[in-house]
Amino acid sequence: MYVNKQAVCHQHNSFKHKKEPPVSARILATFLLILLSTTASAQRIDINLKQDSARFSYVTLVGGSTFGRTEMTAGILYNEDGNQVANVDLQVIDVAGSKTPGLELGVGPRFYYLKHDNTNSSGAAVALGGQLRYKLPNVQRTSLIGNLFYAPSITTTLDAENMYEFGLGVSYELLPTANVYLKYRRIRANFTKGIGVENIDSGTVVGMTFTF
Repeated sequence: MYVNKQAVCHQHNSFKHKKEPPVSARILATFLLILLSTTASAQRIDINLKQDSARFSYVTLVGGSTFGRTEMTAGILYNEDGNQVANVDLQVIDVAGSKTPGLELGVGPRFYYLKHDNTNSSGAAVALGGQLRYKLPNVQRTSLIGNLFYAPSITTTLDAENMYEFGLGVSYELLPTANVYLKYRRIRANFTKGIGVENIDSGTVVGMTFTF
């Protein structure tokens, strides 16, 4: 029986060079399955974009009491440089107090998986940090928003020594269930092997959140 060896080799090489899903996407998919399997009374989709990057996050309420609420977030970021970020976090959120009306704070841990394509480096980290939202008293529907997370070397592994994420911006309530925002974001990591500090992603993003 005649076998076309060239066709077989071509088929074999096609399977060999077939790309697998990025590690960050596989990690995020696992956590999304966990999130979607939990019962929650409120869920939120957060999408933000800039010219060369996109970030998608899913937020769900996992608990609440007289001392505030607990939210879990799973998100993924990728850009045209080939860099990727997958994150999962838990935030305990409540109003700051009667002395600062309109100020809401959240604190908690965030897990990161980072990939810097240009240096072929990756990192995993457990960061601590939080977020804030301050409703401006004299400007209707408008809030200041921000977040900061930092992971030192003791909680950072693979090719990274430490990392941080910083964001600051302004949000406007279009509808009770939809907000639009403008925010500056920076994610940086300090890599080993003499690579040093590298930007994973930075710049001004435009985003929208939808609650359902």
